[in-house]
Amino acid sequence: MAQQEQLGLDWEEDFQRLTPSQFFRKNKQMLGFTGKIRSLTIVFHELITNSFDACEEAGILPDIDIELKRIDKEHYILRHKDNGPGIPEDYVMQVYCMMFAGSKFRNIQSRGQQGLGCSGCVLLSQMTTGKPARVISCYKEGNEIKGVKMKFQMDVENNRGILMEREDYPAESTGVCIELQFKDVSYSLAEQGAFEYIRRTMIGNPHARITFRDPSGHKYIFKRAADVVPVQPKEVLPHPKGVSADDLMTMAKNTDSRRYKSMMTSSMSRMSNKRVDEIAEVTGIDMNKRPKDMTFPEAEAIVHCFKKMKFMAPPTDGLIPIGSEQVEKGMKQILQPEFVATITRKPVTYAGGVSFIIEAGLAYGGNAGRVVNEQRKSEIMRFANRVPLTFDAGSCAITEALKSIDWKRYGLRDMDNTPLTLFVNIISTQVPYLSTGKQSVSPEPEIVHEIRQATMKLARKLQKHIRSKRAAKEKEKRSKIFEEYVPVIIEEAAKLGETGIPEYQEVLAKVTKRALAELLGETVEEEEEEEELDAIIMEELDEFGHTVEQGHSTLDNFMDNDDEEEEFEE
Repeated sequence: MAQQEQLGLDWEEDFQRLTPSQFFRKNKQMLGFTGKIRSLTIVFHELITNSFDACEEAGILPDIDIELKRIDKEHYILRHKDNGPGIPEDYVMQVYCMMFAGSKFRNIQSRGQQGLGCSGCVLLSQMTTGKPARVISCYKEGNEIKGVKMKFQMDVENNRGILMEREDYPAESTGVCIELQFKDVSYSLAEQGAFEYIRRTMIGNPHARITFRDPSGHKYIFKRAADVVPVQPKEVLPHPKGVSADDLMTMAKNTDSRRYKSMMTSSMSRMSNKRVDEIAEVTGIDMNKRPKDMTFPEAEAIVHCFKKMKFMAPPTDGLIPIGSEQVEKGMKQILQPEFVATITRKPVTYAGGVSFIIEAGLAYGGNAGRVVNEQRKSEIMRFANRVPLTFDAGSCAITEALKSIDWKRYGLRDMDNTPLTLFVNIISTQVPYLSTGKQSVSPEPEIVHEIRQATMKLARKLQKHIRSKRAAKEKEKRSKIFEEYVPVIIEEAAKLGETGIPEYQEVLAKVTKRALAELLGETVEEEEEEEELDAIIMEELDEFGHTVEQGHSTLDNFMDNDDEEEEFEE
């Protein structure tokens, strides 16, 4: 005790238990709130993601209205409104004021990155302005739609909300509107800003509609490109190859099973009674013991055995990709490109037992790429489970895979200065993020390989488009030369032959019409055109300039010979 006093330690004062809210108030960077631009973008992400999830779970096509108003330099008011099912009054402050108030962890594909949702946004607002949050929630209770208007603050020390004002609100439809104030944040049109986050979100979520009013008062309407609510992903059991000893210990603590054997067969995919018996024989562990009695060395031994065994690939029915058609609709709606191609690869695994799907899209021309110094340059849009990854691009597997492709092989000599947008989305229940910020994907060999294969397939399609476009330009160039020089040649030849200039305009017009039709990709009535050309050709003139009758034409004998006819046509 004396030594403690000498050291100046007070166990009661110096070692207090922190609530989650207190912890994140001191470590807001762990919520992604680092930098003025990034902090505001993360707020947009959390609010939009929550609205999407709520709408889709209720089978509603998301319709979101966002307004960002500048009060002062780096001081903004953000209003975010959706058409979701709303939040019952008793749960409003739990959603917005409690850290870690969500459901238990599940092995399921989800947009969520930090798992802290809107409560982190409320915390940042309160930390930077001291202003309360204002929420209007309209929800169904039985057959009646109720509405409530609330003003509250977060009690950081107790990780809960403090209600300041409350009144009934006349509700006509369900949905939630939240108003928050922020300081020390910045709105920007840069690649990592809030506007770009919305733009990219619409490509990965073409079923949504977002209206955004920026601080200058400009109104952007991102229209819905698809009218189908995405299928909800299913929870999937973890595969033995993707389980760690700690995971197994967590299963043992939370299971309702009475034996090791039943716990493993019910908590993991591709695990049968026969497999459990093999593990028991190899490890010597009694599989009839209670799961709560499992020790860490036992868990390590079992997982070590998993790694040596062969299992069927994990099930993939729990993974729900966006779909090639939907990605294409999203890219066309936002980018209006001259060429677009998309692909959804088949499910594969990384780390031996974690399933994932790679989706890719490529848009060229139009509004594809980003404008930098009045020039369109290429851009990479990285996604994980439909969510844009706007930061930490340099260390990401997606960036690494795309940069490793030799784009010159596909007709792109200067990749950086090409109006090109590359879209890559990884779908998985366990996206291997590199850091707590969850903005970059670990370069697992299987993931890099899949991204390369998907993108190179799209690049080959782009190569064909570029070649056909160049060929069309060459045709147009030849056509112009033909129109310019043929009349000169005919006129000069007539002078040399001391004869009149023949009527060539109609024949030239027919030829030019055919060239123009080919350039525009239109079909030409071959037979009709050939008949017209033949009629013109057969209108042979004699030495006095009179028309020769068809039966007496010197061309008749020439056209009777099949071989010579083929030669004439050539």
